[in-house]
Amino acid sequence: MKISKFTIISGVVMLLMGIAHTSCSDSLDLAPVDYYGSGSYWKTEAHAAGYIDGIHKHMRDAAWQHTIVFGELRGGHYISGTSGDGSSVSGGSVIEQNFDANNTGVSRFGDLYGRITNCNLFIARVTDADYIQEAKKNYFLGMVHGIRAFYYFELYRIYGGVPLRLGVEVIDGELDPTKLYMPRANASEVMAQIKDDLQKSLTYFGSENSFDPYGMGKKVYWNKAATESLIGEVYLWNAKVTTGDNSASLADLAVAKQHLENVANNYGLKMLTDFPRVFDATNKANDEIIFAIRYAEGEASNNANQYVYNVGTGQTNRNSYLEDGSLFDDPLQISTTSSMQRYEYKKEFFERFDLRDSRRNATFLPAYIKNEEGELVLRGTHVQKNIGYINSNGVRQWVGDYIYYRLPWVYLSLAEIANMEGDNTKVEEYINKVRQRAYGENWSSEIAFTAGDFTTNELAILHEKDMEFVQEGQRWWDLRRMTLTKGGRHLVFTPEASIDGNPILNEASEAHKVLWPLDKGLLDNDDALEQTPGY
Repeated sequence: MKISKFTIISGVVMLLMGIAHTSCSDSLDLAPVDYYGSGSYWKTEAHAAGYIDGIHKHMRDAAWQHTIVFGELRGGHYISGTSGDGSSVSGGSVIEQNFDANNTGVSRFGDLYGRITNCNLFIARVTDADYIQEAKKNYFLGMVHGIRAFYYFELYRIYGGVPLRLGVEVIDGELDPTKLYMPRANASEVMAQIKDDLQKSLTYFGSENSFDPYGMGKKVYWNKAATESLIGEVYLWNAKVTTGDNSASLADLAVAKQHLENVANNYGLKMLTDFPRVFDATNKANDEIIFAIRYAEGEASNNANQYVYNVGTGQTNRNSYLEDGSLFDDPLQISTTSSMQRYEYKKEFFERFDLRDSRRNATFLPAYIKNEEGELVLRGTHVQKNIGYINSNGVRQWVGDYIYYRLPWVYLSLAEIANMEGDNTKVEEYINKVRQRAYGENWSSEIAFTAGDFTTNELAILHEKDMEFVQEGQRWWDLRRMTLTKGGRHLVFTPEASIDGNPILNEASEAHKVLWPLDKGLLDNDDALEQTPGY
C-alpha cells in the first residue's frame, strides 16, 4: 500500500515529541521534555497549552516559506544569477517564474498538511474536553481555527483547489487508503471551509480582544485581531480574484472592510512615529504589531543573514564604498557571524525610493564603486531592516521577528477597498497615514498623495506597499490580487506594476502560472490527485 505524502503522521509525532509548555513567556523554546502518544496525551490543561506552543513553533518553522518563498520571490523585484557580493543567488527558478511539471518551487504542498493535521488533532481532542477552563479552552480553539484557516488560505492562493483534510482518521488508526488519499476539492469548497474556520475562530474568541490574556506571549500567539486581519485579507482577495469554480464576489468587500476597521479601531493599535523602531529587536510586540513570528537569542534565528555581504569571501567589504564615499568596512558589524548574500533586490527597485523617505535607509544599505571620474556608481544593495542586534559579546544576533500583520497593512488594505468603492477621500486618508510617518519631518503637501482615477490609485497603493513592506511577504500577492482597472487585468500581467517595464507573467501563455504545480513525487504516490491545470 502506498504511503500518504501529506506527512500526516510524522508531523504530529514530531510535534508531540517536541512540545513543552512555556507559560508566562514570550519564548517559543520547545526543547523536547517528554513523549506522549496521542491517546494518553490529552489529559490536562498543560497538555493542551503545550500543544498550542508546538503549533506555533511549527508556524515559525514555515515562516521563511510563507514570507519569502510564497510572498516575495515571485514579485519581480529580486535578481537572479549572482549577487553584488559575488555569491550565487538562491531560488532562481522561482524568481524567474520557471515553473513546469519538473520545476515546482516546493514539493508535498509545502509540507503544510502535517501542520494542518496538528490543528485537526487539537480541535478533535480539545473541543469537548472538560479538563481545561472553559474561557481558556475557547481562546485556544479560537487560535487553532484561525491558524487552520491561515494554512488553507495559503494553499488556496498557491494551488487553488486542494484536498480538504479536516479529520484525524490516520492518527486514530484508520489506515483505509480511501481516507488517506483525497482528491483536490473545488476551489469554492476550500474557500467555504476557510470562511467557516474564520467564523468559528471569531465565535470562540468572543469578546476577548486582549493580545495575551493568559500570559503566554504578547502578539506572538495567534489572537482575535489576527483572525480579523485574516478575514480582511481573505474577503478582499475573494472580492477581486477568481480561482477555479470560485468567482470573485464584490459582496465580500463589505465584510473585509468591517473587520479591518475593527482591527484599526478596537485593539489599541497605533503606528510608531519612527519607522526603524518597528523592527528594532529590542522593541518587539510594539503598538503597531498585530501578529508576529518570534525569534530569540539562543533559541531561533531568522534568515536576514542571507540578504547581506560576507566579510571573508564576499566582493563588497573593503572593495566598495558607502553612500557618503567612505570605505565599506563591515558597517553592519557582522564579522563575528555567518552570512552570505543569497538574495538581493534589483537596483531599479532600490532606486524607486525617495531620498526623503526614511524607509529607504532603514531598509537598504547600498554599496558603490567608483568610475573613472571618481563618481559613485551603485554596485548592489543589502538589507539592514530587521537584522536583530549585537549582543553583550559583540556578536550580531539575527533575531528580528517576522511580522505577519501590522497596522499599516490594515490601512493600505482599507485604501484598496476604498478604491474599489470609489471613495477617493478614504484612499488619500489611508495612503497618507502610512506615507506621512515615512517622511516624518520631510512631510509636505507636495509629498501627500492626491487621489485620481482607479488605475492611479491602485498603482499608488502598490507603490506605497512596495516601500513599506520590503521582505514582509506582500508583493507577489499584491500583484495577483490588484487590478489595473476595476474588475480588469491583474497587475501580475501588466507592465505598469513591474520593476523593469515587462509584465511578470505573459497573460497569453503563462496565465496558469499564477498557481503552482504539484511535484511528480506527490502525484506518483497519490492516485487521487490531479496536476494543477495548465501544467
